[in-house]
Amino acid sequence: MRTAREATSAMSRTLPPERRDDLRLLVTEVVTNSIRHRDVRLGDRIRVRLLHDDRRLRVEVSNPGSSISVERAAKEGSLSESGWGLYLLERIADRWGMATDGHSTCVWFELAA
Repeated sequence: MRTAREATSAMSRTLPPERRDDLRLLVTEVVTNSIRHRDVRLGDRIRVRLLHDDRRLRVEVSNPGSSISVERAAKEGSLSESGWGLYLLERIADRWGMATDGHSTCVWFELAA
């Protein structure tokens, strides 16, 4: 987890200051979800890929396994301790999505630069 957050530090300089904390928060949420839902029988490596250009920063987090687990999003005012990742992606990311190729699952999100 710490390694993923540290990797975002260099890339966060491409974002406006007010979006840097958004990047760290979303990376933490997506990596945590990836660790929780990976298929350890297929390996335990989580891959974090950061791409950027003048308009956006894209983060892709991939884990072994073909299932995509979408927890119910927590609701505002909820005291729930889990389920906030999807809620935060919906509220903070400019775009996000999920995909699987049968061997791995990827959750991605984009923030405007």
